[in-house]
Amino acid sequence: MRLAAFTVDVDRDVNEPRAGTVESVCRRSSGPRYTSTRDGLELLVDMLGDLGIRGTFFFEGEAAERLSEDLDLRELMRGHEIAAHGYAHEDLTGESTGIVPSEEWLDAMIGRSLAAVESVFGVRPSGFRAPYQHLNGDVIRVLMMRGLRYDSTLFADVASGLRPYSLSGSLLEVPLAQGTDRSGRRIQSYLWAMHEGRRGPEDYLHLIGQHHDGLMVLADHSWHIAESLGGGPEEGRGGREIGKVRALLEKAMSSGVEFITIEDHFRAEEKG
Repeated sequence: MRLAAFTVDVDRDVNEPRAGTVESVCRRSSGPRYTSTRDGLELLVDMLGDLGIRGTFFFEGEAAERLSEDLDLRELMRGHEIAAHGYAHEDLTGESTGIVPSEEWLDAMIGRSLAAVESVFGVRPSGFRAPYQHLNGDVIRVLMMRGLRYDSTLFADVASGLRPYSLSGSLLEVPLAQGTDRSGRRIQSYLWAMHEGRRGPEDYLHLIGQHHDGLMVLADHSWHIAESLGGGPEEGRGGREIGKVRALLEKAMSSGVEFITIEDHFRAEEKG
């Protein structure tokens, strides 16, 4: 049985870094907004329920707080794994903003992220994914000191196996996947290109077909179901994009892939 995890980043709509600003900004908005991520989240959870798949959801702390004002998030996410994704989708390394944070600031911000998620869901996250996939030694040290079990930010080649490995001390990296498509071009297991109309589900199925060892981690953004990067929200988009994700997951399952949460993968490994 080949194992895979379907993961979702739940954060502010169409977020992007801005030089000189720690928090991310939203395209086409003067401040943070969460309408598309809310709509996409509900569609994704409904679809996963239909397929009997438990997912791993990386929540931005502020997104969890804001969404919980209108939704019963605990009930909506019942049965799924809850992990963390920063507080306000900060650039934790300064790679894009030019603001290089101190380790003390990182500790405070990651602590705030974990506290916000725990307050909303009543569960202390054991996993983390860095906003913008920006990770360095300082961030890794803070994650380890904060007692997190794993990070899932970096990529590994599917041909080399996709087993968790140690980042530092007891902190493990659960990598996303990269490989090649049918034409030999590089492809990564984030579904971003599919939602922007540059790839179809079959491209990701080809990547999944190269997976034989460890845990294949697929990743999506909830806002991307309801809104494109360049074009914004559009009528009928949600149904169309959720249909692509459903087709991918259904075909993966029919090929012998079993979807589990990242935490369930650890539990299975511990049982031997």
